[in-house]
Amino acid sequence: MQPLYRAWLEFTLWLGAMVFWLLLTQGLAIWWQPVVMWFVLVLLFGVTKWSGHPAQAVPLVGFAVFIGWLFLVRLDPNWAQQQFWGFLVGALAYLIGLFGPLLVFDAPILWACGSLGLLLMTLLFGHQVGGAKAWLTLGTVRFQPVELSRIFLVVYLARQFGERRSGWKTLLVLGVFLALLLWQRDLGPALLVFFVFCSLSLYVHFSWYTLSVYVVTSILGFVAAYTWFPHFSNRVLAWVWPWDYSDSKGYQILQGLFALEAGGVAGKGLGRGLAKVIPANHTDYLLVVIGEEFGLVGTFSLILVYLCLAFWAVQLLMDVEGEVQRTIGLGLILLLHGQVFLVVGGILRLLPFTGMTLPFVSYGSSSLVAQFLMLGMITSLGRAPK
Repeated sequence: MQPLYRAWLEFTLWLGAMVFWLLLTQGLAIWWQPVVMWFVLVLLFGVTKWSGHPAQAVPLVGFAVFIGWLFLVRLDPNWAQQQFWGFLVGALAYLIGLFGPLLVFDAPILWACGSLGLLLMTLLFGHQVGGAKAWLTLGTVRFQPVELSRIFLVVYLARQFGERRSGWKTLLVLGVFLALLLWQRDLGPALLVFFVFCSLSLYVHFSWYTLSVYVVTSILGFVAAYTWFPHFSNRVLAWVWPWDYSDSKGYQILQGLFALEAGGVAGKGLGRGLAKVIPANHTDYLLVVIGEEFGLVGTFSLILVYLCLAFWAVQLLMDVEGEVQRTIGLGLILLLHGQVFLVVGGILRLLPFTGMTLPFVSYGSSSLVAQFLMLGMITSLGRAPK
């Protein structure tokens, strides 16, 4: 049996055991949702292989999605149910990214206008949650336009760099994008996009002078954000001196560290952690809940999934013909895995916490749909070996 199919079988057995456990302990009313999700993932896997593209990423992402759904059920089945519907839309987004002519659509002005237009709509008609005005509501649906906006911008930037057309217009578009995010007080995506921009610029043409300019700009931006944005300064203070603010701004960081330590190597077991004392346990800090209940083994396994996904994507890009397509793929990889780095680094107190979600795991339909779209676009660049 090929390793890929053996991994599918092992994953299926593990999933079945987890769902059976939930049925016994919680009388799970939505037991059918992971079954539907499994069949959808098998369908995506089959369609991807049938179309001649590498399908190794599908079971990896499936593992992350099911881990997230399982812990959302453990916290609140309503969150898991909403994540399920987000997953179905995300599966459609994956197919659009896989078969849609997105990466060959050479219209930089439309990519830029689409990105900036989504942010402008948010600025004019959005509402504020958690210190950032980053949400739009259409009827009963609430979503974050920035999740799609930053994909559009990265495609625009990558095209400009790949075709050696970057210049003052590119900097102007980036500057307006960052200004709109700062106006909305949404600093996490601004930091991530700036990181992707710097990385693509240095990938296309590396120079120590350019690197030093980006480093100085980052330092000045950090100081400015600390000075002008109270919620950012609170996060920096909580990052540096959490014990001094243990009953206020440092509470989340400390509870997260306590939970990870309590999890030890093997964890306390599913449902036995103290997740209720951790703020934002279903979004920003879901990794902490996983770490407490599945231990270092579970946390490392999830991080290993991201590392394997990154390795697969980089290996795929090595066989891509065309500098533009390769640069776009690299931009999407950096956008996806840069977010993983920022989230994990913030939880482990290596960086100030940015308040973003862990890709494919944390609660958030907008981010889940956008991440599946990126996965489909990256997969569309590769061809499966014959």
